[in-house]
This record gives sequence, C-alpha cells and structure tokens, in this order.
Amino acid sequence: MREEIFCMNRKILLYIFCFLITCSLFSCENYKDCNSPVQTSLGIGFFQMVNGTSRDSTLPALTMYGIGRADSLLADSASYSSIYLPLNQNVDTTAFFIQPNSPSAIGDTITIKYKRSLQFVSSGCGFTTFFNIDTVYSTYHFIDSLSLTTKNIVTSNAINIQIYY
Repeated sequence: MREEIFCMNRKILLYIFCFLITCSLFSCENYKDCNSPVQTSLGIGFFQMVNGTSRDSTLPALTMYGIGRADSLLADSASYSSIYLPLNQNVDTTAFFIQPNSPSAIGDTITIKYKRSLQFVSSGCGFTTFFNIDTVYSTYHFIDSLSLTTKNIVTSNAINIQIYY
C-alpha cells in the first residue's frame, strides 16, 4: 500500500513537472530587434513669404540651444531648412533659443507647451513618449511669424512648426 501511494505521488509530481516545463516553453517570447521608431522629435521648418507665397528656405547659419539645459547646443553655425529637436519628457514645457549668425540679428526664444503620453511600442523596443502640442510662444526679433501645422508628435520626420522670417 505504501508503495502504491509513493508511486502515485511520483506520477503526480511528474505530471506537475511536465506541466511547468510546457508552460515555461510557451511563455517565452521571441525577442526581436527593435524595428519600430521610438524617438519622437519636434520638427521645425524655416520658410519665407515671397510675393504672398510660402516657400521653403534655408537659413545660411543658425545657432540653437535648449534653455535650462546644460550642454544643449543643438545647432552651431550650420545651414538648415528644417531641424528636429528633442522635447523634455519630464515636464510639459520646453524652450529653445534660436539665433541667426549675423551681426545685426537678435535671437528669439521659442516656448512649446504640450501634453505627454507614454506609449508601449513592443517588448524589444520598450516605451516611447508621444507629445500633443498645446501652445507655441515666441519673441519676434528675427522671427516674423510662426504656424503650428501638426499638433501631434508621434514620429521624428514631420514638420510641426513653420517659422517665417
């Protein structure tokens, strides 16, 4: 009788062991490389009004940095027709200083207010932050006007703000 109980317990343990092994094999996920874009950036395009028509323009020399950030030089005396800037993922406001490299030009400050939304991309990629722009403020020394074209930032290759000078 003791032997039968021992044999039965052994069978139960064997079944439990097989069940756990099977569960662990099916619960494993195949981690692949991240093929999805996870970085989101604010796209700014530079434009000029010519005879009432908006035209893409290239600034011959531009310096730009983030306000309130150490070592945040984003552009240094380079030519740009558009630039993609990182927004702060920890607060709902980011400000940038933009200065054309000309002796007579005064720089401007651009302030962007937005809402953040953390999005799960995949187990291989992790999370990313999407942004929804509420308001854009600017000083108007060098900048003539600006236009918010796309409020949602879910990628790194779209122009969200058009700056006219």
